[in-house]
Amino acid sequence: MKRVVIQSVENSLRLKNRLTGIGEHKEPFRHFGSGGVLEAEALCRDASRDLLAFVRPPDSVTAEHLAVAPVKRGRRGSGVIEIQFDSPRPSGSATNDRVVARLIPARHPRADRMALVFHHALFQRYWGLWEWFLAPFAQRFPVVMMAAPFHFERRPRGWFPGEGTVNPNPWRLYESIRQWSWDQKALMSALPEATGLTPVAVVGFSLGAFQSLLVAAAGDLASMPLVSVAATNRYAFGLRHGMLGTGTLTGLRRAGIDGDRLDRMVDAIQLERYVPRLRGRSVLYIAGRHDRVDPPPSSHRLEAALAPTRSIWLNSGHGTVMFERAKIAKEVFRFLGDNGIG
Repeated sequence: MKRVVIQSVENSLRLKNRLTGIGEHKEPFRHFGSGGVLEAEALCRDASRDLLAFVRPPDSVTAEHLAVAPVKRGRRGSGVIEIQFDSPRPSGSATNDRVVARLIPARHPRADRMALVFHHALFQRYWGLWEWFLAPFAQRFPVVMMAAPFHFERRPRGWFPGEGTVNPNPWRLYESIRQWSWDQKALMSALPEATGLTPVAVVGFSLGAFQSLLVAAAGDLASMPLVSVAATNRYAFGLRHGMLGTGTLTGLRRAGIDGDRLDRMVDAIQLERYVPRLRGRSVLYIAGRHDRVDPPPSSHRLEAALAPTRSIWLNSGHGTVMFERAKIAKEVFRFLGDNGIG
């Protein structure tokens, strides 16, 4: 794909978000508690003291009130299975605190019942888009995709997808990533009993890759192979220099959070600080050369800190990485094969 085409597609995605109000914050204070910005700053400071301990879920996390049912589409159905359970780290929003995941069956059922777990990007609401992206993976493996906090059915009425995660209160990002990590732990523990499947690798895209690598650095996911696709790295840098940060920055200023205060509140949210703990782990790192969501040198800095088993640089941007789905799946299969997962 030519660079001018990549930039055109990426810009159209940004325009689509602006037209639909995604990433825009007309009521910035609705995301703060009664203590306002001062309370949020104190919470961020406490979480920042040891971010890995903050996000690390306990071993005792379980999926309570588990429900498994087929997703109905037309007379024949889709073969897709929906999994629901109560979040083990509730946010206080009833809609968000009922976790939803979907199991996309493998085209050819596996006797060993191995499955992949996938974590998606920010601002997502349509399952069909991600089922399309994951179709090449499902040629060989069943794939379980969990809705992150405040996305898909977990989005409160009147909120855009992901609003509860990225908004003018930086504390909500810390809180959301922690809930995501706990929910993932509960999902992984529930899958064998609920579906008969054994998760053998985790694949993350964008913020989903950020979360997966972060919680792995915190000591979760054991020695499971990890795949990072278009991972974000430095939150404040991405807001200021990336193509999707303008609306959030405006909301932050309306809430009274200037540049220096923002830096203090989110200084800990730099993935490159934590991933050196993963050196020696099996990690496949996939990135787009023309990514402008968390633009260069962020992705290069993350790669250097991570020292992955293998790196793949695609001629794409951030969202346009999805058009490389077949190539990504092929590289993932190769990587898993090298790890004894055929």
